[in-house]
Amino acid sequence: MKKYIFSLLTFCTLINFSFAKITFGKLDLNKNDEMIFTVSNETTGIDKYNALFSCKIVNGLPADAPRMLSYYPERMELLDNGRFLQVRNSYGTAKYNTSTTRFSCENTVAQLPENPLPLVAYSTSYDGTWYCYLKQTTFVTADLILQDANSDYSYTLSRNVQMDYDKVPVKWSKEKNLLLYEKDGTVYFCNPEAVKADVEIDEKYRKIGKGTINSVDFSESQYIAYIDDSLLYKINTKELYTIGLYAGILGQGTVVGRLPFKFNCQTDKFSTNKDVSSIVVIQNKRMFTYLKAHKDSTDYMDILYSRPYTDSTASLVDSDIYWDKAQNPIMWLQKLPYEGDKIRSSVYRISTAAIQVLEIEDSGRPFISPDGTKVAFYAGAAIYVYNMNNWSRLCELTGEKIVTALWADSWNLYVGGEKSILRWNVVSDTFDVIALSSVASAYWTADGSTIIADNNSGNSFELMKEFNTWKKLGLSAKRESSTQNGRYRVFVGSSTNCNYENAVYIRTLGKNPVTVSLYKEATKKKANRKTVALVFDAYDNADGLAQILYTLKKYNVSGDFFVNGEFIRRYPLETKQIVNNNYNCNSMFFSQTDLTQNDFIIDEDFVRRGLARNEDEFYQCTGKELFLYWHAPFYKINQELIGYGENAGYTYIDLKAENLESSGNNPFALIQEYYTRAVKNKGGIIPVTVGYSQYKDSDYLYNYLDLLICALIDGGFELVGINEL
Repeated sequence: MKKYIFSLLTFCTLINFSFAKITFGKLDLNKNDEMIFTVSNETTGIDKYNALFSCKIVNGLPADAPRMLSYYPERMELLDNGRFLQVRNSYGTAKYNTSTTRFSCENTVAQLPENPLPLVAYSTSYDGTWYCYLKQTTFVTADLILQDANSDYSYTLSRNVQMDYDKVPVKWSKEKNLLLYEKDGTVYFCNPEAVKADVEIDEKYRKIGKGTINSVDFSESQYIAYIDDSLLYKINTKELYTIGLYAGILGQGTVVGRLPFKFNCQTDKFSTNKDVSSIVVIQNKRMFTYLKAHKDSTDYMDILYSRPYTDSTASLVDSDIYWDKAQNPIMWLQKLPYEGDKIRSSVYRISTAAIQVLEIEDSGRPFISPDGTKVAFYAGAAIYVYNMNNWSRLCELTGEKIVTALWADSWNLYVGGEKSILRWNVVSDTFDVIALSSVASAYWTADGSTIIADNNSGNSFELMKEFNTWKKLGLSAKRESSTQNGRYRVFVGSSTNCNYENAVYIRTLGKNPVTVSLYKEATKKKANRKTVALVFDAYDNADGLAQILYTLKKYNVSGDFFVNGEFIRRYPLETKQIVNNNYNCNSMFFSQTDLTQNDFIIDEDFVRRGLARNEDEFYQCTGKELFLYWHAPFYKINQELIGYGENAGYTYIDLKAENLESSGNNPFALIQEYYTRAVKNKGGIIPVTVGYSQYKDSDYLYNYLDLLICALIDGGFELVGINEL
């Protein structure tokens, strides 16, 4: 039998793989030499959508870079006291002026991104005049940037911050632009206006104390709650500069109370009520404790409620705490069911017990209104608004999958869907379409003056040129597209770039005919993409599994799991969860035996029986069969044992594990090492351990799986299953 051994160091030649690519849709050219076309890019890590572009042809060439006409809301922000709604996606940025009701395309990329990464989050001040973001410097680090929303001014608050695509390690006050940020294990504050005017005092006098951004929280009444080990401090924002100047004498504010445990600022987080008399602490992502301080006392705080997450039907993905107007803490849990593959949310009001007020299927994160009385959230193809005080439903909007949402004020929501962007008044329950997110097809009217688009919503829309917004027409007859006008012919042809499915060409007609590519990159020959497979080893612990599954689903990437018999026996629900989320499961033998030890005889019968037992236990647990790939526990193997497995019908996955531990337990070093090896070997297999079986520290690679995935995407790798290598 021919041997097939996959290795991180030796690979087979990779050819003729069908990868997701940039694809151009139908073209339409009017008599004014204006062309419209759609672009889609079904790439790992981003949503698939059709973006509509326009281009003016002058002297046979595009006059400028093609301009976006549809704005898919990968990210949205409200800027400049609500004057502008900013919409960002991989192709550029657009702004909607809420006063003039006009959209303007701020920038469109000159070159289509072939390996687009998720857009980084912006953390905006409450008035939208400032925002912070992470500017990536390496795979795992970034600079923390403070940016003026109305000018090009920016300031670097901190360097070598851990990269994060979803969160920015800062917190803003509500009533004035006061900012808290972390730097080198210490929390600082600053006034952005003073920083810009270069009159802010030296940073050493703006110190809150040691810790991370998890150590602080702004209260609604503009106090800062700060936890140092087990002490809770209350700091008046009006006294910040005094405290900063005289910290060595006055301390860090007023001690409110003492926690009955030590707060770990790396893994724990907390939220405070209005006057910092009560807090809810989330320890190690799963222990929830509601504490109340004694009035005029610094004694241990009373525990009103304390309980770990114990839902037997789902694993916990994430959690947050909010406060209603009556100052009751609201616990919002995002969970991944063991029997399903869609995230659901459970919402509880906490007092001395946790009282469930809502259960939401196929849900996203909540959006709290500026006045704190309403919460919006989307579930499937609908978005709902509830009263946070009595949890009654106020209104709902259905019709398309929701991508994101943003409160314009306490009564109006900007809703970013996969088809359109709406402004929704939750009082009158009416909405207006202000932009199209995605376009199925588009064409010019017969006179070439107006663009009509269809976004698969059952209606057609007319582009209002003066405002760059879209007016609903209802059903309308489509006109056949035109690809020539006597001066030019435009067409979709083949591409020599492996990242493009096709290319757009402009053909100049007349005496001196010439054909050029609209995007030059589409006709630049590139080698086939490299492939890499992520392998997740589940030994005997399920910690991190929900996070791994959530991240794989979020980025829509393949992943192969190797399950050990110990894992199946200890975690049958989690084993089913892997299968229910449609990921392949392979064998890691029936126990964690080191098959290379000489303590007892390991012959072919032992290997066959061990593989068969793992198959049977997996089938009894899930009703499914294991895929016939295997590797020994901790990859400790020899050629004779590989042969035994082959005789049992298995293909062995060999990672040369002895060479994979030079980075120790540092997950960031592992990301760099795995990426370097993948580049060197033009692909391969990358192992990630589920749980903490092989680690002694509290930091694991699965906590940074998104950074690993994005590093591989950025390197031009296609993430596939091991059967595709």
